[in-house]
Amino acid sequence: MQLAVVGVNHNTAPVEIREKLALDDEQLKNEYNLILSNDRIYEALIISTCNRVEYYIVTDDFLCNVESVINRLAERIEEQVYEVRKYIYIYCGNEALKHLFKVACGLDSLVLGEPQILGQVKDAFEKAKVYGKYDTFLKHLEQVTLKTAKKVRTHTGISENPVSVSYAAVELAKKIFGELNNNTALIIGAGEMCELAAKHLVTSNIKKIYVTNRTYSRAEALAEEVGGEAIFFDKFYTKLSDVDIVISSTGAPTYILTYDQVKSVMKQRKFSPMFFIDIAVPRDIDPEIERLDNVYVYDIDDLKEVVEANKRERQKEAAKALKYIEHSVEDFNKWLESLKIVPTIKLIRSTFEDIKDAELDKFFRKNKIEDENLKKQISYLLTSYMNKVLHNPLNVLKSRSTENRKYTLAEAAEILFKLKE
Repeated sequence: MQLAVVGVNHNTAPVEIREKLALDDEQLKNEYNLILSNDRIYEALIISTCNRVEYYIVTDDFLCNVESVINRLAERIEEQVYEVRKYIYIYCGNEALKHLFKVACGLDSLVLGEPQILGQVKDAFEKAKVYGKYDTFLKHLEQVTLKTAKKVRTHTGISENPVSVSYAAVELAKKIFGELNNNTALIIGAGEMCELAAKHLVTSNIKKIYVTNRTYSRAEALAEEVGGEAIFFDKFYTKLSDVDIVISSTGAPTYILTYDQVKSVMKQRKFSPMFFIDIAVPRDIDPEIERLDNVYVYDIDDLKEVVEANKRERQKEAAKALKYIEHSVEDFNKWLESLKIVPTIKLIRSTFEDIKDAELDKFFRKNKIEDENLKKQISYLLTSYMNKVLHNPLNVLKSRSTENRKYTLAEAAEILFKLKE
């Protein structure tokens, strides 16, 4: 048995195709039933997120069963199969394993190294247990996938160095103030980037957040979401002396904070450090402000430079991550190869069990033993002896079944039964 995957993602399919293929829980249940109705597909895993929909199948016939999944995708988007092939990718065997490990590690994400995908992969395995056939192959695959992702995140910097503008802004603030638990921030604007910045500040344990916006109701909504305090737009200047960090993104045609305003505020603050992040285009904050002592100003271009540099760093870490993924593919294949010995191990044990039971029966009849307690004691003794005899040979068969080295019968017997020891 081997793994194959048929999927679409943000690189191969537009959002209107991904939307058609996305699955809620009820649809997911139906999808598992349809896919697994093929008796040559033994186990299945479906990952469905906003950026990808992937069908992983465990099969012994790639060609036919991959084709059945492609046909199903065509049905779902109501297109001809040749149209579907424009959007999909197909990986089999080692390439399918490598792809899954890359997905779990964030190497195949829209934002390289993003951590949320690992939670989505875990959730997909859980749903496979509920809706599908989750057996030996997927059980081991889940263990290896999660272990690989953990190893990559522990031993590489793939998720370090922020690659979103909002997150980079907060990380820059940390470089100036260190921990933010004693600092106060003002968010000017309530758009997506301001919202993301506010959320990053909260996760960084900011002491207090003020939110202002020309539409007060939007400021209230964002403030409530992040546990902050909304203030009217025409009043925010009165709060500046209490604020260490200002993040601004409005649609104002001119500066909303000028050199003279901030100079006055800095005197009130006795020139304690103040950090401005201007995400707006055109800019909200007069760049001349940075001439003031202990004032730091970054605009969108500064942040983009930081983000691009960080992306390059993540790419370097991604190369390191691939080495861990290659090792995991090798380890998984060794495990898969070791499964071939399982029927032999079962046959050896069952053969010994049959011999033991036959000999016990013969011994009890010959010696006219009818006492059940005595029978149990003798049976226990013989079973214990048999288990000790088999323990090392069976362990050696499990652990060394994938070796390619050739042994003579004498050498094999010495290894199996530890004769030289």
